[in-house]
Amino acid sequence: MPGLRAQQSATEKPKAEPVVIPIPAIPGVPAMNEPRRPAAVFPTAPGPGVAMPGFTLPGTTATSSKAERIRPEFQPGNTYRFVVKTELQLGGGEGFTMEQQARYDAKVRVDGKPGIVLKARTERLDLTFNSRGTTLTYESLKPEDQETPLGRHVRATMNRLVDLTLDDRGRIDASVTSGGGDETALLPDVPKFGPDELEQLIAGLFQGFSEKRVAPGDGWSLQGTRQIGEIGALTFDLSCRHAGSVSFEGQNCLSIEYAGTLAGSLPDAGAAPTTVEVQTTSLSGRVYLDPLDKMVRHAQQSIDLWITRPAVGEEPPVQTPVRQITTLRLLHVVPTA
Repeated sequence: MPGLRAQQSATEKPKAEPVVIPIPAIPGVPAMNEPRRPAAVFPTAPGPGVAMPGFTLPGTTATSSKAERIRPEFQPGNTYRFVVKTELQLGGGEGFTMEQQARYDAKVRVDGKPGIVLKARTERLDLTFNSRGTTLTYESLKPEDQETPLGRHVRATMNRLVDLTLDDRGRIDASVTSGGGDETALLPDVPKFGPDELEQLIAGLFQGFSEKRVAPGDGWSLQGTRQIGEIGALTFDLSCRHAGSVSFEGQNCLSIEYAGTLAGSLPDAGAAPTTVEVQTTSLSGRVYLDPLDKMVRHAQQSIDLWITRPAVGEEPPVQTPVRQITTLRLLHVVPTA
């Protein structure tokens, strides 16, 4: 994320760690919480932190430690599998849930520049749409779901492969999509799934991390823009904090917490060329980084916002409340077969 500056810190008290319901994996793929190695040991002496009321990571304890560079790092020759679940709740009981398992094979960047190349693909995709009292579902591992209109729509783009070229800060330099499906099966006004989600997962993976060395209790801020698929971008302003260490799934991880705002204008797909205004009322997140695998092991973000459509003729502006909760899990890191 571009743009950061140091901020002051203050002490916060630890709370009990929340119960996190596991996200299921694809059959036959071992989960990350299987025994793999001894846990790393971190000191637990309390230290200073940034005062961010309401956004303290439960179960975290600031530690006395020297400053270090903390951010995810993909290692060439390894395969990374993530499971990400996105829940979108709209006004009037409408909503959308997506659960995706994504595979990334890390390879050396051969153009002489620092960074990594990720060969990405979706291995599993489950969808649920709730609209006007009707529920539509799709599961990519269910044979009976593949030839429904929704199934054919999803398969038209889901199985595309994506080559992502990342710089040494985790930013995407290039994205190349290959493969495809039956474009005639695409349904009007239904989102496409596949390459965009694979790219957005990586963009979100590095969110909240400082580009400078930080120690437990240190705080920093990040400002910039966040691309929203192909339709536009929103500006963000985040306050972040290194909250020490936390035990998660039997391993000690470093925890990052953040809170802030997301705002801007996006094209209104239903009434082009007008735009809608987006403004958050609440945005918070937490990230657990496994220092042994050098990768995010768990991340959760919650956003409450209003989407405001402008007045049309004598009709007043229309405001729609939206809540989005995104949960990401690292399933495992294994040598690429």
